[in-house]
Amino acid sequence: MLFVIAVPLLLLFAFVAPAHAQVPAFTQSGPLESNAGHVMMEWNAGSAVSLEIATSPAFEDAQELYQGRNHAYFLSGLAGGTYYLRLTDEAGEQSETIELAVVHQSLEQAIWLTVIGAIIALGIVAVIVRGARA
Repeated sequence: MLFVIAVPLLLLFAFVAPAHAQVPAFTQSGPLESNAGHVMMEWNAGSAVSLEIATSPAFEDAQELYQGRNHAYFLSGLAGGTYYLRLTDEAGEQSETIELAVVHQSLEQAIWLTVIGAIIALGIVAVIVRGARA
C-alpha cells in the first residue's frame, strides 16, 4: 500500500522540483573595450544576481552596481582605465570575471572635431545671411 502512494508522489516531485540553478554568465565574451565610458552589460542567470565592479582582478575594491532579477545593466560615466566585472547569484555561485578597458577618445581629436563643426556652422550661417540680402 505504501508503494502505491510513494511512487506517484516521487514522480510528482521529480517533475515539479525546480531544475538546478543556472550559474550566472555574461553574454559578451571579454575582454570588452569602450571609447566613450559606457557599456551595456548583459547576462543569463537562473535567479537574482549581484553585479560587482572593481579595478583589480582580485576584487579587493569591489563595489556593487546592481542587485536584482534583470538580465542587463547600462554602465556609464566610467573614467579611463581597466575594470573587472562579475556576477554572484543568490546561492553564491560566481560568473567568470570579464575585463572592461575604457580608453576615451583623445582631447586633441575632440578639439579638431569641434573646430571643424564650428567652421561648417559659420559657413552655413554666412550662406543664409548672404542669400537673405540678395
